[in-house]
Order: sequence, then C-alpha cells, then structure tokens
Amino acid sequence: MGKRFAALSIVVALVAWPVFGQEVGPGQELPPPPAVVTKPDVKPPAATEPVVTPPAEATAPDETAPEPTAPVVAAPTPTAPTVTVPPVKPPSPNGPVAKGPAVPPEPAEEPPVITPILPIGDEVIPDVKPAETLPPDPDNAIGDCRPDTIYVRGPFGKARFSVDVAKTADDRAQGLMNVDSMPTSKGMLFVYPVPQPVSFWMKNTLIPLDMIFADSRGVVVRVHDSAVPGDETSIPGGDDVQFVLEINGGLAKMLGIKEGAELRHPQIRRAAWRC
Repeated sequence: MGKRFAALSIVVALVAWPVFGQEVGPGQELPPPPAVVTKPDVKPPAATEPVVTPPAEATAPDETAPEPTAPVVAAPTPTAPTVTVPPVKPPSPNGPVAKGPAVPPEPAEEPPVITPILPIGDEVIPDVKPAETLPPDPDNAIGDCRPDTIYVRGPFGKARFSVDVAKTADDRAQGLMNVDSMPTSKGMLFVYPVPQPVSFWMKNTLIPLDMIFADSRGVVVRVHDSAVPGDETSIPGGDDVQFVLEINGGLAKMLGIKEGAELRHPQIRRAAWRC
C-alpha cells in the first residue's frame, strides 16, 4: 500500500510540474488542471480464501549426515534351569524307619610300624604276671618258680632241674662248652628275646647233651637226643623257638620228655604252665 501511494505522488508531481513551472503571463489562460485518476484500493484477500503456501524448496541430502544404523539388540543372558526339588515328607512316627547302609569313612593311610630289633641278648623282656582269675596252681606243692629252677611236665609226669640261665648273646654262644661233667639234675636254659629260627652245634662241647626246643609259651616243639660232643653239624630246632633246655644226653628219652611237654620258669612270661 505504501509503494502505491508513493507511485501516485510521483505521478501527480509530474503532471503538475509544467503548470507550476511556467510563469503565467497576462492574457494567457490557465490550462485546466489535469484530471486526477485514482485507482481503486486493492482489497486484501478474504479471510475465507485459502492461503496457498509455496512448497519449500527441496534441499539436497547432507552427505555428511551419519547413515542410519540398525538398532542393537542385546542377546539374552543364559540362565541355569531352575530345578524344583519336591519336599521330603518326614516319616510317620508310627511307621517303620528305613535306614540306608552306613558308609564307613575311608581310613587314613598310615605308614607301617617298624619295630626296631635290638642285638640278641640286649632286648628287654617285659614282665607278664599270671592272670589273677586263674585258679591256684596245685603244682606249686613241688616248689615255687625260681630263677635257678625249671619244671617240666607231660604225660610222663613232672621233672625238676637246677639251671643256669643264658640270656645274653655271649652267654648263649658259650653255653656248656668246655664243661667236662654235669650232675644229672643239672642243666642250662637258653632264653631268646623273640621266637626265631634256632640251630645248635657241639663245637668245644665235651659231654653228650639232650636239646629240648620250646616256643614262646614254653611248649616243647622238638627234642634232639644225645648230641655228639665236638660235632660241628648244625642241629636245627625249628622256626619259632624262644627257649632251649640242655640236659645230660639220654635223660629226656629216659624220662619220656617229648613234643607237647610244657616248661615252667620265671623267664617264660606267657607260659602255658604258669608260675
């Protein structure tokens, strides 16, 4: 509207410029004023008319724009299956109670026990007292147990000998060597620390001897009759011999002392015939 008004003012000025620019002389007739042409006002479009908005210029895609990326889908975390354990009902107080077999614990492995063996003759023989529950021995009537006396019993009856005891290795090695005579009721008792194989010989022995071999309980396991003096032939007594009684040769056969007879002496701690 302002542009139209300015343009109309310019047109009026151009039309009126010749008139006002000329001097009016006498007798000249003034020209008639130019007609003013007015243009009708242009009305703005009605409010009801649709307003057409020019389409927006299409813009080229921005090459620097980041390309769309696919959405990241997180993988599900694996979970362990849930196991439902049914509740165990307690046994009825009136019903039988079933018990499974008891599993014994495995025993711990232990190293084997090694028993040291002392030199022969140096071992300590523990004292073993006779059981107090046993009835009194009626054979005590023939004498109490004494270190210098040994008793022998069997189907033949009983016999008694006075003895020297050889407990050490040196005493056993010496034995009855170089003895030129011995009373009939005399003898020597050899004592070993544990049952073991035993062998004798007659080196430097001057008299014939009977050898009576017995086990740890004093039970006779072998009788060798009348060993020859000076004979160096080995005379084995057995594998589990702990006591040996030597008496004059031929006396064991005369008395009837055989295998199964029993010896009684304080050194025989676990004797079948107790003191």
